[in-house]
Amino acid sequence: MQKISDRIYSVGVNDDDKELFEGLWPLPYGVSYNSYLLLDEKTVLLDTVDRAVEKTFLENVAHGLAGRALDYVIVHHMEPDHSGSINLIRKYYPEITLVGNVQTLRMVEGYYGA
Repeated sequence: MQKISDRIYSVGVNDDDKELFEGLWPLPYGVSYNSYLLLDEKTVLLDTVDRAVEKTFLENVAHGLAGRALDYVIVHHMEPDHSGSINLIRKYYPEITLVGNVQTLRMVEGYYGA
């Protein structure tokens, strides 16, 4: 976890084990999955990460929240490296509200359940 400003933290994860991007392009240094936590009157998670690194991601989110509830998850798009840990977040923070456009929320339901 890295502090970006007084209220924004990077909670994404570097995946040094990932060898290919989308199964095609070599990643000699791995890949970084970006996700950010905004702490204000409400708490907001911007995207999640690939399931391959969800344990570290969950630890980063919990550390950033420091005991606060997670209010919102904004889903920018549905590629697995950005949305793969939605169900993990739902499991640990069942009161969250998912935020996205109509098509995104349909895809969330189709991929990850209602």
